[in-house]
Amino acid sequence: MRRRNRTSGWSRRATDMKRGGPTRRRRGQALAEMALVLPVLCLLVMGGFDATIFVADRVTGGYAVRQSARLAVELGGAQTNPRATTTQIDLQIVRNTLAITRGLTSATVVEIDIYGPSQADGTYRAGDPIDRYLINGTAITPGTQTFPLQNRIQMPPNETSIGVRLVWRYTAPAGVFPRPMQVVDYAVMKAAPVLV
Repeated sequence: MRRRNRTSGWSRRATDMKRGGPTRRRRGQALAEMALVLPVLCLLVMGGFDATIFVADRVTGGYAVRQSARLAVELGGAQTNPRATTTQIDLQIVRNTLAITRGLTSATVVEIDIYGPSQADGTYRAGDPIDRYLINGTAITPGTQTFPLQNRIQMPPNETSIGVRLVWRYTAPAGVFPRPMQVVDYAVMKAAPVLV
């Protein structure tokens, strides 16, 4: 009779699929590891979703202020609109901004400002001339009004810089961020020149 080797093909031990104690312990360990990893994975997926929505809203807000700043400089000041009032021109800009921001999925517009920046980077600083419009749903309420059409100069080389600032509140849809975030987008352009 031949002697059988434990690892040879003749041995049944090498191919035997017996389930014993160590395998059960491994299944329990995998279950425990999954219980620890699953909440982290859920948090990452929900955080990724919230971040994606935030970036999309940020892009929409940026587009809205750039388009509105373009409109503001094209409408210009008293030189191109001698019969218009400041409020009439500003409301065209505000309504344009609101039309674009309808694409915000998880954000609400709080305020739209038309201002003349004094800083080289175009940011609004306290004391800059500003026409502020507060937004509550569909209601537009005028706030501070210190940037009349007469101050929006269109004659080269001293054209006025006109900025549009959008203040909006982002609320995370999946709730990863605990509180709403207030975000500010702005764009500044030079008033379109009137060539005489």
